[in-house]
Amino acid sequence: MNMRNTTVIPRTSSFLIVILLTGCAHVSRDAVMALHITRLSEPLHVDGRLDEPGYQRVTPVADFKVASQPGVEAQPTRAWLQWNEAGLWFAFAAQDATIVSAPPTEDEHAVDSRDRVEIFLWPENSRRYFCIEIAPDGAVHDYAARIYRRFDDSWTSSDTRLAAQRTADGYAVEGFVPVAALRAMGVRGWKPGTGFQVGLYRADFRSETPEDPIWLTWVEPNLPKPDFHVRATFAPVVLAP
Repeated sequence: MNMRNTTVIPRTSSFLIVILLTGCAHVSRDAVMALHITRLSEPLHVDGRLDEPGYQRVTPVADFKVASQPGVEAQPTRAWLQWNEAGLWFAFAAQDATIVSAPPTEDEHAVDSRDRVEIFLWPENSRRYFCIEIAPDGAVHDYAARIYRRFDDSWTSSDTRLAAQRTADGYAVEGFVPVAALRAMGVRGWKPGTGFQVGLYRADFRSETPEDPIWLTWVEPNLPKPDFHVRATFAPVVLAP
């Protein structure tokens, strides 16, 4: 969410502001249990198909919520996180009968008005977090950021392998972040027990109401308006043995 008004990809009130900057919101990060990321026994092929056995053995994150709209049912969305010595593997499967998308262009901000899934990575003890937003036809918007909403579009996920593909009931996205890229972000170590923070999100647009997308989040901070650039939307993850 960077609200600044088979495809394989190469490469409010002052009180509220205080809440956003400190990351408290209405949900304690300490209350969110750490997700243990399953270790892969074999590498995945990043093609957006999600048909390898590894996806059957791992329970996906599926409890996405509609941000700032309690009681509203979210479109079915699943996300997988897996790891091995080579790096971090992630994938999304999104049900969507009304996809709003277009092929990649040189303008990465074109993604901002399209359906997409998003993964944010926040290394421990880092002031920066790193955002990768992928649309159904393979367009990508990647950037680094700091609290609060200080964006740096010069950062690129060029070392990351990404793929997107439309499916019978929506679209799927798959990605791999190599260890070298994770270390460049500031992730310390890459072994069982290594921890960092992750945000998982989705933007669901409708062509008839493009100004009013539905924002989905794994962790819901219960803000008056959707905003993924707050600490309370991240959750701790740990590499499992």
